[in-house]
Amino acid sequence: MLLADFSSRRAVTNTNVTFPGPQSQRYASPMATTTDKQKKYRCMQCEMTEDRCACEKFCCLCQSFLDVRLGQDGLYYCQACREACGY
Repeated sequence: MLLADFSSRRAVTNTNVTFPGPQSQRYASPMATTTDKQKKYRCMQCEMTEDRCACEKFCCLCQSFLDVRLGQDGLYYCQACREACGY
């Protein structure tokens, strides 16, 4: 933390800072690539694969509920939007 002392125009450094310990490996598993021939994309909201995702599935572009699939970016798209956008 850097505190400015404007009366004497010098910077004062506070060295009583504690840093958090090592972070857990919570996000390493969902971000790891799979060894399957078909990649399984993960939902951006719940970080689950499409078959395990319990989120409400609708197209993020047109809000359609018909033929919605999970895209590479973690969002759901309907067939028409996937074709129009090249997903």
